[in-house]
Amino acid sequence: MAKRKVRPVRRQPHPCRQPCTKVIKFATDQELPASIGMNWGAYQKTDGYRWLNVFVRFSQETAGEQAVDLGVVFAFDAAGTMGVRRYVNLEENLAGPQNTNFIEVSGASSWHGDQWKISTYVARLPVMGPYAQVFLYNREAVKRTVSAWGYLVA
Repeated sequence: MAKRKVRPVRRQPHPCRQPCTKVIKFATDQELPASIGMNWGAYQKTDGYRWLNVFVRFSQETAGEQAVDLGVVFAFDAAGTMGVRRYVNLEENLAGPQNTNFIEVSGASSWHGDQWKISTYVARLPVMGPYAQVFLYNREAVKRTVSAWGYLVA
């Protein structure tokens, strides 16, 4: 019986040999006035990634202070075209109409204590658009120093 020549299967090159990741710095040590919400800079590209982990850090003097909350907007370009802060997940077969959910995370109960005087937390979100922007909301009546960095994971 004659041997048949077997050709190797051609595979598309994988863009990353390891998990693809990227760091985005939305805001670093920015002053956030009392009782207000703000964002800094342009929308950041998230296209090609599956998850956005947003790390938030803010100054907090005492345990009883109100937190800094996080809002996230997904959009189609760096100008924020079609930007949205509400979503609905229709994976389950539920009776309609479905309500949308606001993309906002509370920073409550994230205080590290008197010795550090900061609070930190991380929010893990599915990437729902090719660009993202974060808004930080200072719920306390004193100004805060805030940072928000993103860690994108494929």
